[in-house]
Amino acid sequence: MSKEQSTIIKGIAIMMMLWFHLFLHPDMVNLFLPLFRINNVPIEYFIAQASYPVSFFLILSGYGLTYVYHHKGLNASGQIRRVAKIYLNYWVILAIYVALAAFVRPGFIKLDILHILANLTAFYCTWNGEVWFLFPYTLLSLTAAFIIRTVYSMKDRKRLFTILSTYIIVFLALKIIPLPENKYILTCYMQLIYYVQLLFYFSLGVLLYIIYQHKKTIGKSINEKIHISAKLVQISSIWILLLIIVVKSLFKITLADGIYAFLFIILFNRIKLNEHLKAFLLVMGKYSMQMWMIHTIICVYLFHDFIYGFKYPAIIYVVLLTLSFLSACCISKLSRLVRLF
Repeated sequence: MSKEQSTIIKGIAIMMMLWFHLFLHPDMVNLFLPLFRINNVPIEYFIAQASYPVSFFLILSGYGLTYVYHHKGLNASGQIRRVAKIYLNYWVILAIYVALAAFVRPGFIKLDILHILANLTAFYCTWNGEVWFLFPYTLLSLTAAFIIRTVYSMKDRKRLFTILSTYIIVFLALKIIPLPENKYILTCYMQLIYYVQLLFYFSLGVLLYIIYQHKKTIGKSINEKIHISAKLVQISSIWILLLIIVVKSLFKITLADGIYAFLFIILFNRIKLNEHLKAFLLVMGKYSMQMWMIHTIICVYLFHDFIYGFKYPAIIYVVLLTLSFLSACCISKLSRLVRLF
């Protein structure tokens, strides 16, 4: 998988994320006019179920850092610099967010020392809850070299089994073990849970790198043996991709999120894209991280009524996508200026 392909998938993932947060809950039906319903549930909700984006970003991160590990070397100082760039964008966004909230929603943001520290570190995101991933992702980035070495040390047949079984055990433990009543202990406990969740997706990214490196992508060996044409490979990939999207949209299985994203990435990379669509997705992918940290500030916390005031899902989505992208471009430039000083 090339850097271009990875950026394109990021572009798809951020577009999924916006839809996911706009239309995920069926009770949002009063906020927009659904295109049509299935069993009285808006079709937009089913599409949102197939749009869980976190697994996509973490698989791509696992793939990308494994590449860096093998070709450039992965060390603590390099990872700290990578995380620092993300946090710089995050802090610029927070500064603008706090300033805007003072006018748009006075008193909404709590500015006592605990809330400031919790949000600056992203350890407990009370101002923008959808950035919950940032702190566990930081821990994951700092331990990435150890994770990659561990996955590589396993035998081929045991890799996926070990990764999946570890995640299932922790997932079931979360369901069985009562959550701590103390809110501070609960916050620490949830960070551990988030780390394990992201670890599963990240490890699938490492596995994806191994698959691509050994040229064992789904269907490749079959193609070579029976000489399936490139056109037939593309058509079959499209139909299989559509099938897993439909299945994921109809059945909400949390455990399947990582496997779904894993298969989606492999299949999508076998499809030849229109040049205009490719260019659009590349731009979206370039600013995906900033858009992730911005979009819910717009559609949930500050301008909720404005966004949903457009009523029609397609218009709501395009407006949010446009505002998030333009904001991301500005944040990116501001962050670069800050780095210069």
